[in-house]
Amino acid sequence: MRKTTILIVLVSGLAMAVPAHAQNREHLLMTADLKILQQQNQELANTLVQVIQLLNDTTKALSTRIDQTNEAIRKGFADQSLTLNTTAGDVRKTLAQTQDAATRLGELKEEVEALRTSIPAMLSRLTPPPDPSFAPDPNAVSAAGGAAPPGPVQVPPSTLGLSPERMFNTALSDYGGGNYVAAIQGFQEFIKTFPTSPRADDAQQYIGDSEYLQNHLEQALAAYNLVIQTYPKGDQIAWAYYKRGQVQSRLGQTANARVSFEAVVKQFPDTEPAIMALSRLQSLDSTPPPTPARGR
Repeated sequence: MRKTTILIVLVSGLAMAVPAHAQNREHLLMTADLKILQQQNQELANTLVQVIQLLNDTTKALSTRIDQTNEAIRKGFADQSLTLNTTAGDVRKTLAQTQDAATRLGELKEEVEALRTSIPAMLSRLTPPPDPSFAPDPNAVSAAGGAAPPGPVQVPPSTLGLSPERMFNTALSDYGGGNYVAAIQGFQEFIKTFPTSPRADDAQQYIGDSEYLQNHLEQALAAYNLVIQTYPKGDQIAWAYYKRGQVQSRLGQTANARVSFEAVVKQFPDTEPAIMALSRLQSLDSTPPPTPARGR
């Protein structure tokens, strides 16, 4: 009986020892697997660090390349802009030269036209009609015994060959020097020779001013009327209306002067002649009408 009990105990102990050994083996396997996982995680972490470093290097390289490309593009645009500016400057210069040439051609055309129209007048001046009051003595002889030669023919000055600018400036010089008679003649000759010149209205205006400064009010009024009638689109039209009103006021033509001043204010507002005309209108409004004379 005792032997049987000891055998049972041994068998039970052996049975209990077998699961414990199995459990230790499983624990060792799990530990080994855990180490393998830890090693793989470390390798993955190292790989991730390398990938991040590679990405950083690639990003830096791309940024450098982009900066270089932007700089090349900026420089290319700058060069193109410089080229365009240079080309635009050349075009503007060419246009200015073309305009100058066109202006000069226009002046030459006017000069040629003036020559064509003034040659007959010049020829008529070179052969003036005989003076009926002068009768040469057929018996007159010269000191050498031959017939006395006729006296020199006096040829009036001519505008033949003068450019529009020179002719206008000559008359303007006379005007500035107070030689109004010569200035009027010069401006009249300018208008006659170059009727289509853009300064023809200026010349007609200066004729009116010259007459006005000589106190020739009727002649000045006629000259300003010519500016208004002949050059309605010229740059002197506003001043012509104002100066006509000024002359009319001095002539006592108050109603006509008011019409001239009102025309300036209505047609050419915000201009210097309009401001001056408005002042003259106010002056006319403040002037009391003349008192009629009492009849006897």
